[in-house]
Amino acid sequence: MNIFSSGNFGAWRTPGGDSPLVATRTTDSGDHTLTIRPGADVGDLAVILGDLPADAVFAEHFGDVDLVLIFRQDPGLSAVVPANANPSTGPAAASVPRP
Repeated sequence: MNIFSSGNFGAWRTPGGDSPLVATRTTDSGDHTLTIRPGADVGDLAVILGDLPADAVFAEHFGDVDLVLIFRQDPGLSAVVPANANPSTGPAAASVPRP
């Protein structure tokens, strides 16, 4: 059986099990886990990444088949633009230097 589907996003692609191909969960410590199973595609990831906070940063990973990525709130600057800010629309706006 081929694990790659020719169907739409969310199509059943991993033999065995009832777990979703991608899932997020918030732990008691406030970390955000993103679990990715074999057969997940870019569309699956794009949909689930919207559930993570905009200022969460990648911290660590676990697993080899079912991959678990850990994201934590960025203790530095927030990724959210303040309400009174006037961000540039020029070409340099695509690059934001980190302090």
